[in-house]
Amino acid sequence: MKILNIIFRIVLGLLIITPILGVTGMFPAPTADMYNSIEAFAFIEIIMASGYITWIMALVFAASLVLIIMNRMALVALLILPITVNIVAFHAFLDGGLFTSGAIMGNVLFLLNLYFLWQNRLQYKSLWQK
Repeated sequence: MKILNIIFRIVLGLLIITPILGVTGMFPAPTADMYNSIEAFAFIEIIMASGYITWIMALVFAASLVLIIMNRMALVALLILPITVNIVAFHAFLDGGLFTSGAIMGNVLFLLNLYFLWQNRLQYKSLWQK
């Protein structure tokens, strides 16, 4: 189980690096052919044009990457949960569904997030108490 946990941490770290590199310009800008609907691409264009949303996401992922290295997975799972939910929702509602090629990374990120939330569920117990 410990080896599986390490493998999942490495995969999560690699997935988290992607948006950080995207903001720094390491990847080309998204194009319409990358998405399954006009609405999905329009949404991405709006997010990219705003400028701040991608930077905030990259900062959250950079902080999460540092926390992964520090083995603070309970905090990482909570920190990236809103972003992963929104990635999955974007693909489910705007980009043609959860089983499209563009949704694979988001689905893996979400499943890894759920795994770490479950692994650390006892640490969250105090959050539900008065």
